Amino acid sequence: MNSGKTTPSSNSTQFHTVSHYTFFDGKPRWPENKRDLTYAFQPENQLSDDVKSVFTRAFARWSTVTELTFTMTDSYTDADLRIGFFVGDHGDGEPFDGVLGTLAHAFSPTSGRLHLDGDESWVVSGDVTASSLTTAVDLESVAVHEIGHLLGLGHSSVEDSIMYPTISSRTRKVDLASDDIQGIQELYGANPSYNGSSSTPSAQEGDTSGCGVNTLGSMWVLSGMLVSGFGLLWLS
Repeated sequence: MNSGKTTPSSNSTQFHTVSHYTFFDGKPRWPENKRDLTYAFQPENQLSDDVKSVFTRAFARWSTVTELTFTMTDSYTDADLRIGFFVGDHGDGEPFDGVLGTLAHAFSPTSGRLHLDGDESWVVSGDVTASSLTTAVDLESVAVHEIGHLLGLGHSSVEDSIMYPTISSRTRKVDLASDDIQGIQELYGANPSYNGSSSTPSAQEGDTSGCGVNTLGSMWVLSGMLVSGFGLLWLS
């Protein structure tokens, strides 16, 4: 993940800082009359139910704390949020670069586009921290972060937050921190059913959170300018 992008034609993106979390310039958000956002997957990807369930869980982490809900639809062209895996140059001006480098990028409201690099070693289930692949990337960790951008959040300076701009390889980080919750609730309000005791759905067995340097992997960093994606190199 690198950062979010306001529009496909933007040459740069400015973030408006509030506390530790940030918003895109102009504080774009989904309109008040649209609190149930639909999402769909690129039909050509022919994703398994296991992959789709990763995104269902990722969306649920944000709906738990806000008034937003997310409904999967089969209509890719009509969906508010459109998710797809692509390789190399895929027509949005931000080509992917193969294994590691940029993992994914998302566009701020109300573009609704979330693109992931199809060349990555995505881990859909199981304990990514125990993977024998040093290039292993936890799909849900990336999805939760990118959805934050789709909803209007920029990066955070709080190290434990989902929207913090770095993560190490073979790391699972899926639980919203208080900083993420404060930021998203400033945009959309709080879920009346949320009591503050648990920010997200309960973690699966074997989950570990955090974004410290993994001695067996590479540090990824998210840039704060154009697209949202993890990378081996510092991006600007």
